[in-house]
Amino acid sequence: MSNTDTTLLIRNALIDNYNGYAEGLDSKNWPLVRACFADEVLIDYGDISAPTGAPEVPRRADDWMKNLQAVINGFDITRHAITNHRFTITDEQVSCRAYLRADHIIFANPAVPAIGPEEMVTVVGEYTNTYQQLDGVWKICKSELRVDWSEGNISLLATATERAPAYRGS
Repeated sequence: MSNTDTTLLIRNALIDNYNGYAEGLDSKNWPLVRACFADEVLIDYGDISAPTGAPEVPRRADDWMKNLQAVINGFDITRHAITNHRFTITDEQVSCRAYLRADHIIFANPAVPAIGPEEMVTVVGEYTNTYQQLDGVWKICKSELRVDWSEGNISLLATATERAPAYRGS
């Protein structure tokens, strides 16, 4: 296989990883999200991840899933769009930067799928994920999120966290 073919296969695998991550979050398919990560991962989402641990300390991916669930499960719907993938593929490292726009919604009336500004918060930023190949599958071993801005009702993040235990069956 040529270097070009190998590079294309890696690029496609990384895009599939980002897509699986977004789809898993939006469908609350936690095994799909978990499959995107190595067993140990470094997480640096700035203020978002700071309460869950230092970015330079590896954490168990299963523990990170619980942190994601503690927020995402409290939203009625989320939509994560991850675009503009830019790759670094060298002998030393495989990584990918990509833009993020994530809408998070709690409906005032779930029977009516229309929202006002108080029912949505949007986060816009950029992911940088570093990968390692494990058993032939590219998995995130380091994930960074730089939030450029948020808009909408930021208090929905706290509301979702309060609601999430009810959706976990706790």
